[in-house]
Amino acid sequence: MFAVEPRPHEAFADLAATAGARIEEELHARRLLRRRWTAYLFLALAIVAGVTGTSALSATHGFTRWQPLVLVGLSYLVCFVALTRALQVIPVSIAYAVWSGLGIALIALIGWVVFDQALGAGELAGIGLILVGTVVIQLFSRSTTH
Repeated sequence: MFAVEPRPHEAFADLAATAGARIEEELHARRLLRRRWTAYLFLALAIVAGVTGTSALSATHGFTRWQPLVLVGLSYLVCFVALTRALQVIPVSIAYAVWSGLGIALIALIGWVVFDQALGAGELAGIGLILVGTVVIQLFSRSTTH
């Protein structure tokens, strides 16, 4: 293997070095995009697992029924492992805002649909504001991924 050192009069070597740099930049950008999507998939898993665990809490009847208690424990374990993986890429402020905001909204929806819990105008407005705040944080954050 030999290396070609570009010199001012070696146009092809300069062109090859420039093309190689561009290819490397594109590959790096693709890897970062893939890491970011993977992190958001882990964040989605954390949200679903957290909502599952929280929804199962009422079925434990004060921690007296062990079957739902096992579901709660496993769900929270998956939730926090997935959230930890997401935090390797997503800044904690963004991840926590999305995780908690969507979790609150989903828990309220499950409470309304599954457990027949009423939601008043104040609760709906508050949940709506949480969701709007989550979207604003996500769209306008200047935080960068790790």
